[in-house]
Amino acid sequence: MTALQIKSPWTMVWSEYIDELISFIKENLPSDHKLQSYDLYPGIKINGEPVFIVDDDTTGEYLLIDFTRTMKRIPFIKAFENRDEIQKIIEQNHQKEFEK
Repeated sequence: MTALQIKSPWTMVWSEYIDELISFIKENLPSDHKLQSYDLYPGIKINGEPVFIVDDDTTGEYLLIDFTRTMKRIPFIKAFENRDEIQKIIEQNHQKEFEK
């Protein structure tokens, strides 16, 4: 498995903030949402935005959880097929930021 190249605006989450971000995610999901009972690890996020790439240790999936795009209090959630898809999203956001 190749390592992800994290590029701005994405950043790695410092380990001392993981518990705080897990709490944020779960507090901002509906109480009956299935992710409430999952073991989540938000390892990557967009600087200054509530947008996360989360390791779902319950299912083994990688998830994009985007609280800037919500519907009926549920954030946009996308499961990635593989780490290459994650890298593609990081590259696209980096290119958009670079073009500004």
